[in-house]
Amino acid sequence: MAHHDRSVEDLLNFLLMRLDETGFEQLVAHEPTRMMAPYFEGGGGRAETRGAMFTGCATCSQIPAGSVFPSYLHINVEAWPCLHVRSLALPLADDPDYRDGWQPEYTRYASGKLIHQDHDLRQPHQLAGQ
Repeated sequence: MAHHDRSVEDLLNFLLMRLDETGFEQLVAHEPTRMMAPYFEGGGGRAETRGAMFTGCATCSQIPAGSVFPSYLHINVEAWPCLHVRSLALPLADDPDYRDGWQPEYTRYASGKLIHQDHDLRQPHQLAGQ
């Protein structure tokens, strides 16, 4: 298994110990992978393309070839754990090792911005069904 940050490995271990065969197959389709998102950075008379390394989802974090995001804050690629993986963990929320930060409403972009902001009035179970 590739080494990821501690929170990624914690959720992976949690799910691997608890998912049934169907859940495991879904997890494999949404496995974490290290990715780079190219973005434009300019200012002070300089302009350059940089790359932000992040842990993304093999299925949900698709970046079209040749894409360059206008800035780091505009990277709108879903980071891992993606909404689907968070939804896999949601039925296990009563487990004492489950962490509230794994709930679907905390899904983030690679830039760190929450995908579903506070003003988004949908409930987590509605988000999981998308």
